[in-house]
Amino acid sequence: MNEVNGGTIALRAVTADNFEAVANLAVHAAQRDFIATNAYSIAQASFHSHYVTRAVYRDDVPVGFAMYVSLEEEGYPGEYGIYRLMIDAQFQRQGLGRRVVDSLLGEIRSRRNAACVLISYHRDNAVARELYRRAGFVETGVNPEGETVAQRLL
Repeated sequence: MNEVNGGTIALRAVTADNFEAVANLAVHAAQRDFIATNAYSIAQASFHSHYVTRAVYRDDVPVGFAMYVSLEEEGYPGEYGIYRLMIDAQFQRQGLGRRVVDSLLGEIRSRRNAACVLISYHRDNAVARELYRRAGFVETGVNPEGETVAQRLL
């Protein structure tokens, strides 16, 4: 958990109790092309047992969503990918993104053989690029979907 703006940031499992609140979180309209909806991501994770979904809370209020995956099943032991990270539009620009990245990296670091984390983002998403750069990610190329790929060693 991370303390921020008088509140604590925590990653919690997405459950039947918080699913609707998490599914209803959304980014600004101008950001919608940058990320899948939370409902889609949660549905996607239901078909992949190695996908981990997390509701992001500030105190007891859901403010965001994250999803990461072990890439071991794809032949990359020790590698993890952050597939989704979003902060609801009304909670953006409050310093939450960096705290969430730090919390995700801490959770991933505690997993077996965790050595590095990969993330990809839309090439036009300057906010994401800067967030991940400040968190120690280094751009390594472009994936087949045309997104920028960055890596952080743990």
